[in-house]
Amino acid sequence: MDGFERRKEQSKEEIRKAAWELFSQFGVDRVSMMDIANKAGVSQATIYNNFGSKDALAREFVAFAVESLNRSIQSTIATGRTYQEKMEAFFQFISAMVAGGKPASAGNPVFTSSIDLQNDPEIKNIRMKAGEEMSVFLLGLIEEGRQEGQVNLEISEQALRIYFTVFMDMFVNPELVSKFHQHSGLVMELGSMFMSGLRK
Repeated sequence: MDGFERRKEQSKEEIRKAAWELFSQFGVDRVSMMDIANKAGVSQATIYNNFGSKDALAREFVAFAVESLNRSIQSTIATGRTYQEKMEAFFQFISAMVAGGKPASAGNPVFTSSIDLQNDPEIKNIRMKAGEEMSVFLLGLIEEGRQEGQVNLEISEQALRIYFTVFMDMFVNPELVSKFHQHSGLVMELGSMFMSGLRK
């Protein structure tokens, strides 16, 4: 890579860093290209030349945020714990994220943004893939629970997947998120109910 290419890549990284910091703090719809350019120390033309649009930057941001969230959750559930301990750690992680004022599905405000990213096909694919990865992860935990005699063996995988989806959707519902902020123990209470529903 020659000097020009290195400078170009460095500029792109500065733009990404600036955009993602602003998106995380304010949400995609409240951030303008001028805001990003000012924070990155580049012209708006440079951003357009490198990324094409703010939506393109937002898609990268969502992909990164969702991947980071999944990694964080999986690293939080350390090996060497019982099923009960792992599930409690999972709900504590979700509770901490909600307390921080961020939607648990993304770790950032982008999913509650008014910009039309909710209907963006690429965003939908990113979220579907992340949801599938999370389902596989949780199904693995549930299997551990079955082996420990903590989970009803008669519950089908299809029912479990629906159960996970409905449960996790609560944490991206703006009305419910506001309730979680008002009651710090609510997520853990719901987690306890979630686990009770899986028991024999």
